Amino acid sequence: MKERKTQKHKKFSIEEKNQIVVLYLDKHMRMIDIVRLYEIPHESMLKRWVNQFREFGTCVDRRGKGPLREGVKRGRPKKHMIPLEEMSKKDLIEKVRMYEDIKKSLACLMNQPRSKNIK
Repeated sequence: MKERKTQKHKKFSIEEKNQIVVLYLDKHMRMIDIVRLYEIPHESMLKRWVNQFREFGTCVDRRGKGPLREGVKRGRPKKHMIPLEEMSKKDLIEKVRMYEDIKKSLACLMNQPRSKNIK
């Protein structure tokens, strides 16, 4: 089995994070001392936990979930597609013509000789 070149960071449970934050907020230890003692990768991580604790009353596991913003939808907005059954005859004809134009353009591109620089 191949050995890792770098070490993985320690994962802290919500309870551990809360205990560490309380230790800092009650002024028992300085931030840098806590970071060294608990082997937290960076001071900014502890600052983030403190901010979460102040805002929510507990630390929040947000790994892979992006920023906390209410009402903000993530990703590309969805196109509002009208079902074919509800489209007018004129809209259907326009849609078919658009697809035919796309097919013609694609066929034209496929028949063009490739440049030697493009692979």
